[in-house]
Order: sequence, then structure tokens, then C-alpha cells
Amino acid sequence: MKILSSKLMHEFDRVIMECDGITSYQLMERAAQNIAQRIMQRFPDASRRFVVFSGCGNNGGDGLAVGRILYTHGYSVECYLLESEKYSEDCSLNAEKVNRMSILHTISNVEDLPKIYSGGIVIDALFGSGLNREIVGVAYSVVRAINYSGAFVISIDIPSGLGDDSIARGVDDSNMVDDAVGIVKADWTLTIESPSLSLLMPENGDYVGDFEIVPLATDNSCALYLDSPYFYTELDFVQSKLRRRKKFSHKGTYGHTLLVTGSKGKAGAAVLCSRACHRAGSGLVTACVPSSLVDILQISTPETMVVPSADEDVIAGVPSIEKYSAIGIGPGIGTDDRTAEALKMLLTTATQPLVLDADALNILAAHPDMMAMLPKNTILTPHPKEFERMFGRAENSVERLSLLAAKAKELGVVIVLKGAHTAVADRFGYVDFNSTGNPGMATAGSGDVLTGIVAALLSQKYAPKEAAVLGVYIHGLAGDIVAERLGVQGVIASDMVGALPLAVKKIAES
Repeated sequence: MKILSSKLMHEFDRVIMECDGITSYQLMERAAQNIAQRIMQRFPDASRRFVVFSGCGNNGGDGLAVGRILYTHGYSVECYLLESEKYSEDCSLNAEKVNRMSILHTISNVEDLPKIYSGGIVIDALFGSGLNREIVGVAYSVVRAINYSGAFVISIDIPSGLGDDSIARGVDDSNMVDDAVGIVKADWTLTIESPSLSLLMPENGDYVGDFEIVPLATDNSCALYLDSPYFYTELDFVQSKLRRRKKFSHKGTYGHTLLVTGSKGKAGAAVLCSRACHRAGSGLVTACVPSSLVDILQISTPETMVVPSADEDVIAGVPSIEKYSAIGIGPGIGTDDRTAEALKMLLTTATQPLVLDADALNILAAHPDMMAMLPKNTILTPHPKEFERMFGRAENSVERLSLLAAKAKELGVVIVLKGAHTAVADRFGYVDFNSTGNPGMATAGSGDVLTGIVAALLSQKYAPKEAAVLGVYIHGLAGDIVAERLGVQGVIASDMVGALPLAVKKIAES
């Protein structure tokens, strides 16, 4: 799914109207019907009181149409429209229809604000993603009233006050929220057809809440010609790319992965990475570990072949690498000078696809000259702090996104920036955001599991970008399966490894 800016979304709307032979009002009605249907599915009790706040543009028209549809289905609804000198044509048409139902009220000053009950539901349709200014005046008072009401808040398209590619003003990278900011704090955002970039930025999480994508087009090919560098990975894409195993295949068909992992006290990283690599389908897996970890690996993961490195406690050299299909290096290896030399040797001699994680990335950060040695299409999997150590600090997530795309292009590599919507950037400047995963995955060893998955996919001859995107999706889905069964609080990395086959099965059978 392409992530469309507000400008591209307007063009998308135009194309849909042209392809389907409908007017802008009919398109608004289609969107409103789909949004209202989703709201009614979640809130089937028609006795719940809905208060709709609408602005003067088409976002306000969407809100009025949704309110009208809910009212005709027996819900208790009152609609409030911000007074304006000019309304969009479609907003005016919906205002006329709602007015005939005697549920429309105009807000021209603070005294016109209704009482919002804490047990009620607010629908925010004040401003859409095209807003490029701060909310002031009466509209600001409406936003404050919504935020302090205690009601459940549903934002249509985007929380009012948040731009389509912006960071909320007054919010820093530590997610500290300034209550004085004029942005609606939604519990649930129903975005139309395509998520805005701002919905995916961590600083905006307290405003966006959970978000869902409500379809608009009957044919998604309408967006094919629109030029966006950003994509959102969903199930149908993963299904189209994930290959089924053939009847007459054998273990050699699915590659032989070398994992360079572990150091004294960090055998767990080697175990998790190796198990995940098996569960993700690698035909054969060999782990190169310090000699003191050999027995631990042999007992903990009997399917894994083990070769000792030259030192008892750290990685000091790696075996001959010619026979391996792909190589993963980094989980738990530490940053000893001998380990750095081993990494350097791999970077300068390997012809196989590589995935670098954890301490391999920290070694790169400590030895910037090694960046130039990275083979083209190598996969790097940093979390935000590792990314910062390698490439420098960004002021916020929007700046970090630009830096991510720039560094992937500059180095000719694939960078997987891990987070709530993990972003995968390639050497052409395209960035894919992930749609699976949950906060329970913010736990020790989660990245080791991802490295094993991606390395396994590389061994099975998936292209590097493809392996990264699919690996991130499968990893997140495994975490979702565990969280659904156990709750997010108690998710651990070993659970994710165990759920990997269920994740792949779910993709195949959905």
C-alpha cells in the first residue's frame, strides 16, 4: 500500500471519481458509509451518545455524513459545525441534510460548546491531513474540550491539528506530551485508504491512538501511477511474495545459513538467533560461537551445527565461508578488537548476502571506515540508538526518516530501523513501514530473533529488500500471536520463536 501525502490523496480521489464515474459528493458518501459501518461494528449498542465535531472542509463533510448515517441507524447523535465564512460544497450539502434531521448545531463562540459526557463517544472531523497551521480561536477551545472530556474519541482521517507528515508541536523524541498543544488526542483514528506518515511517527502515538485503514477505492490499481517513496506492508503483499515449499525439494533447496553470534555471558543470543533461523525455514544452520559456548548450543538447539571460533570467550575469526548461502552476524558478539577484525574480514571477502545486527552495528559505529566496506545490499538492522551511533542524532522521527533514506542510498544497503512500525529503507530511497507487532516485543532477544528470520530468508534466495520486509512482517505477526495468547506484558523472545511457524501458517491460510 502506498502512503499518500494530502496532495497525492487529492489526486487519488480525482482518479477514483474518474475511474468509477462518480461525483466528489458520492465519493464522500462512500467513505462515510465505510467509516460508519466500522464504528457500528465496534459499538453495536445504539444507546451510546455520539457527539460529532465538524469543520468547514471536506473532513467536516465526512464527519457530518457519518453522524447522519449513525442517526438513521438509531444511534443518539448530535452534530456541531464550526461557524465559517466559507464551507466546501460537499460539507454544505451534508450540513443541509443533517439540519433537516434537527441534530445540527453551530459553534460560533466558546459558549456554544456542548457538555461532553465522559461515557460518550466523540467523532473528531474538524480538520484533515492537509492542515498546515496551528489550531487557534474557537477551534482550539473545541480541541481542548474534547481532550479533557474523558469521552472515547474517534478521529476521521487524522487527529485534528496533526499534519500528514509532521511531528506534533510540543512533543519531543521522548514522547513527552505538552497538554497545551492544540491537537485532538484520539483513542481510535479511522484513516481513509492510506495512512499519513504522521500516524507512524512515535512522537505522535499519544494523539493517534490505534489506527485502522478504511477502504475507499474499489480498485487499488488507481494508486499505481502515484509517485510516493513510502509504503505500508500489509497481509496481501506478504502473501504474494512468500513462497510455498515444493514437494520434491530438500534441505539444500533452502540454503545453508552461517550465524556468527554469541560471547561469554551471551549464549542466549546465539540460541535465539539459531532457533529462529530454523523456524524461518533455512535448510541448514551453522553457528560460529566462542569455544566455551559450543556445548550450550549443541544442547539448546540440536538442529544447529556448531563451529568454534578461535577464542574461548569472544569471536576471533570465522570459518571458511564458501559453502554458506547467507551470513548473519552480530547478536551477542561484543565489540572486542578481535571480533571487529572478524567482521572486517567478512565484509571484505563475503560474496553471500549479509545481515548485520546488534554489536556488529556497534563495531561499525566505532570504526566508521568500515562503512565503506559494506557490500551492496547488505542488511543492517539497528534500533534507534544503534542508528544514532552509526549515523548521528536526528531531532525527531521525521528527520530520522530522511536520514534513514539518505544513508541507505549513500551506502547502497538495506536499513531496517526497528520500532513500532519498523521502517525498511533501500538503496533507491524507498521506505516500507510494517503493520504487525506490539509493545510486548520491546524485550531482550527480540532483535536476535529477527536476525535469524532475515538470514533464513536470504538463504532461501529472497532478494535482500524482500527478505527484510517479509522478515519484519513475520516477526511482528509472531509477536502478535503470542500477545493475543499471553498478553503483551509477558511476551519474551523465546515465545516469538515458537510462534514463527504459526505466523507463516496464518499468512498462508488467511
